[in-house]
Amino acid sequence: MTRSKFRTRRASVLLAGLAVAASASLLMSGCGSGQTSSTADTVAAVDGVNADLTANNGQGSYSVRNLTVAFKLDGYPSGSDARLSLALYNNTGEPVTVTVTSPAAQAVRLVNPNATPSTVPAEPTATPSADATTTPTAPAAQATQAPVGGPAEITVPPAGFVQLNQQQGSFLLLTGLSQGLNAADSVPVVFDFGGQQLATQAGLAVPLSPVPRGPKVVPDEGDEADTAPNQG
Repeated sequence: MTRSKFRTRRASVLLAGLAVAASASLLMSGCGSGQTSSTADTVAAVDGVNADLTANNGQGSYSVRNLTVAFKLDGYPSGSDARLSLALYNNTGEPVTVTVTSPAAQAVRLVNPNATPSTVPAEPTATPSADATTTPTAPAAQATQAPVGGPAEITVPPAGFVQLNQQQGSFLLLTGLSQGLNAADSVPVVFDFGGQQLATQAGLAVPLSPVPRGPKVVPDEGDEADTAPNQG
């Protein structure tokens, strides 16, 4: 009789343990399925700098998206020009004119490659008098081609946006960089949204294709690396 009671008690303990384990397993699985993993909300990195500015009246905001400098393998030396790529967003109910400048460049110009260069008329030259026969006549001034583009002023419609990159057509060009710009550097750019300024930094864009590698270095035959050690 004692042995039978012992077996009955042992079976009850085992059953109770299994029930607890099963309950714990169900609780753990329910907790995991009800939570969102940390990687589910991960957003892929976007090429470029993003910046926002709240409108003065509190009714909306202005945004700069994907601001980059066009990639160049060797970077940009001092005095050169660099092309910007970005998008401007106007999240308000009124149009806004955006003026773009940079303290690290002589100017920022809005360039439209499809525009026709305008001709600057030559200044008229003075007609020599009949008495001034011995005075050489100055050569006539030649008409010159005005540079395409103008000050970087862009009007963005209400609740709208404007993309500025070479693929879309018009783009912004930093002219006369005051210092060199390489992969690890950035250049300051200032956006004036109707009197409100937003200052940020623009770095080189990520190349769309792998950067070519340099030539493989092959040691000379007499190089110490190729010489077998002296076995003495």
